[in-house]
Amino acid sequence: MAAAAMSDAAMGKALWDAAEAGNTGEVTRLLEAGAPVNWADRYRQTPLMRAAEDGHVASMRVLLDRGADPEAKDKNGNTALIMASHNGHVEAMALLLDRGADLEAKNKRGNTALILAARNGNVEAMALLLDRGSDLEAKNKDGSTALIWAARYGSVEAVALLLDRGADLEAKDNAGKAAMDCLKAEHLKALVLQILENAGRARERERARPAEALAAKQAELEGAQARCAEALAAKQAEMEGALAAKQAEMDAQADAAQAYRTATVAAMAALEARVKQLEDLAQLL
Repeated sequence: MAAAAMSDAAMGKALWDAAEAGNTGEVTRLLEAGAPVNWADRYRQTPLMRAAEDGHVASMRVLLDRGADPEAKDKNGNTALIMASHNGHVEAMALLLDRGADLEAKNKRGNTALILAARNGNVEAMALLLDRGSDLEAKNKDGSTALIWAARYGSVEAVALLLDRGADLEAKDNAGKAAMDCLKAEHLKALVLQILENAGRARERERARPAEALAAKQAELEGAQARCAEALAAKQAEMEGALAAKQAEMDAQADAAQAYRTATVAAMAALEARVKQLEDLAQLL
């Protein structure tokens, strides 16, 4: 059946399926045919949510350009951002945040995108959220922070990252447990090693920063020197052109003066000859 003859529900479901599959061409075709961009299934999940959960960025971009709501929530209160962060789809998350998705949105269990990313150890997703200003100390309905959940689920890299960003190690959940209470013994050594590794990387970044700054300054100075040289060359060419024009004008004036002098000399000679003729005639008379 042609898309134009389908009902809104049928077109919406077809759009939902295409978005879930990341079939951007079909998503575009259905939207152009009038498919409802924010159609939701019985779990209230929209095409944008399905594309975000699987990281289909191209399809997401088309949906957002056509008015998909990044703040829509499914039956469990999950937004497209929460679903993308749960699976660590960083590019999809960045797109949603750029299009105005709420960084601190919570689902029905009170979990934010950061808490779910920490639970699953999606460190790159966590870094993006933290760089965008996500609340380190936000708690879900159990009173757990991202740090507590990262510790509970053994996400050592996530724990190290959160501590590096200043997460409160003493924060406790509703049961009175802090992150260290939740961390299993076998993960403690790994955590220490991860923290040491992170510290080493931080020192390397600090050592590299002056060199990078010097290189940037050198490039800036070289650029300024190049611009000055270009400006001086242009000014020199302008002055040389002006001087050449003035010299040509002076040469023309000199030529005209010489021609005047030559004509004057010739006229004087002709006058003297005429005077001599008249004097000779006067003597004869």
